[in-house]
Amino acid sequence: MFRKLVLSACLIGVVLGMAMTAMQSAGVTPLLLAAERHEVSATPHAAAVPHHGHSHAGQAGHHHDDSAWAPADGAERLGYTAVSNTLAGIGFTALLLVVMNQLRERGRLKMTAGHGLMMGGLCYLAVFVAPSLGLPPEIPGAAAAALESRQLWWLATVVLAAAGLGLLVLTRGWKRGLGLPLLLVPHAWVPAHQGPRFSHPDPQAVAALTELQHEFILASGLTNLAFWLLAGLLSILALRRLTDTAHGHDDVPG
Repeated sequence: MFRKLVLSACLIGVVLGMAMTAMQSAGVTPLLLAAERHEVSATPHAAAVPHHGHSHAGQAGHHHDDSAWAPADGAERLGYTAVSNTLAGIGFTALLLVVMNQLRERGRLKMTAGHGLMMGGLCYLAVFVAPSLGLPPEIPGAAAAALESRQLWWLATVVLAAAGLGLLVLTRGWKRGLGLPLLLVPHAWVPAHQGPRFSHPDPQAVAALTELQHEFILASGLTNLAFWLLAGLLSILALRRLTDTAHGHDDVPG
């Protein structure tokens, strides 16, 4: 069963990676490129270096090193984005399949499309919404706190949010009461940047970047929602197929 789960995670991850790349190309990447043009105009010496480092969750940092290698814009950048999204899709799907299979074996999860979408929605809340309430997705040129502190906070928030949502949705009695505190704990301290969001000298550029920031948050939210709902649906379909196959083998006379 473990090997089949791994294979399913790889196949679903490829589908998710390609779908995510297509959605990002249509809705997210144009906003990033527009923001980078303002960023480059503020720092002319950086014009020769493409700006990257934006995770699909929208939480990656924007610290660019002129001496660092980066893929060229166009097909090369798209290819590396597709590979990154595919690897992320495989990793997230593997975790999701393991959790869903454990819940299925304990009778806590039905093999229906609705429950698959529910699990995808819970993952979306834990991995995207909960961290975004403290650290919204950022476009190039936005000021932010130290990358290391943001990464640690993001990881802690995702883990606590997943645990809190799991308690709220999957448990009963006094254990359910622990869910809300776990959701709130990370927001007691958020490594936020102090000062203006954009330091561009041109007020019109700041206004444009602010508008792009709002559009980027919305586009990232919708893209991630589609990613997780698709992940939940494909995962439940894969588990249903695996369990039906296993039951078929069990029914064959020895």
